[in-house]
Amino acid sequence: MAQDRHSYLLNPSHTDGASKARYLLGFGYTAAEPQRLAADLVKHARDHWPGRAVVRPIGLLRRVFEGLMTAPDGRDISLRSVWEATSATEMRFLTAYPWRP
Repeated sequence: MAQDRHSYLLNPSHTDGASKARYLLGFGYTAAEPQRLAADLVKHARDHWPGRAVVRPIGLLRRVFEGLMTAPDGRDISLRSVWEATSATEMRFLTAYPWRP
């Protein structure tokens, strides 16, 4: 994930990401270790592959993954993550937020 994604998802002062940050920080993620969140988000996508394909009228194909992810504090959290297919074999992380099945 790009550095701006780390600050977006782990910054409780961010205009658009404050609620997401509070959610993730509450389960033990920290701004000091953004690589932990990045690795867990990749694992979340793999664990819930193939997810749901979202075909947009303009732009790249997106994949949405919904399900549980184990947080640093050991609890399972319910999460939806959204990725954009940049090629046939690569995806770019877009966002993640709480998910209610």
